[in-house]
Amino acid sequence: MKKRSHSATLKVVILSAATAVVALAAFGPGLATGAYGPTETTTGSTTSTVPTVYIKLAKGKLQFEAPKTVVEGEELRVVNTTNPKQVGPHTFSLVEPGSIPKTANARKLCFTPGHICKAIAAWHGVKGNGPPSINPVEVGAEGWSTLGSLTSKGDSWFTGSKPGTSIVQRLSAGATAGPTTIYFMCAIHPWMHGKITVLPAS
Repeated sequence: MKKRSHSATLKVVILSAATAVVALAAFGPGLATGAYGPTETTTGSTTSTVPTVYIKLAKGKLQFEAPKTVVEGEELRVVNTTNPKQVGPHTFSLVEPGSIPKTANARKLCFTPGHICKAIAAWHGVKGNGPPSINPVEVGAEGWSTLGSLTSKGDSWFTGSKPGTSIVQRLSAGATAGPTTIYFMCAIHPWMHGKITVLPAS
């Protein structure tokens, strides 16, 4: 396998940052200037034993690193390990799988009316040039429980402008009748998405 050169990796990082600036302007133009608002509170447990989703920049690629399974009722932590000054902030937004943009064109259109990134911005109360006014967005049962779509809100968290922010909430996604799956994405970097299988508590 060919190794990516330092200059190639740097180029990917710069392109990611440029994409984030465009997305930030669509999410709320005030965000692009750093006016992220009071959205950087860490909540819940911070113990290392909590299943954790990491928001990472690895080999020039922004990505989620998530556990494959989590038991319903457990806490799920989300932590941003990236530098917002380098790549912008993120969202961790629970969405219906059909809402995730799968193609380059769908990602390009994600912040236009009728697409999921624009909808997620609305969930967070973004209006005009203002920053998010609702953070986290909590819908349905307490904790991580509800997948959103173009017609209904889902649970979502905006990381804010400081590095190292995190949130912990209980996973209550309704797996009592058998395993279910939660799907999530970043509205600011719509190529970032993932899924976790939620197992019923024994």
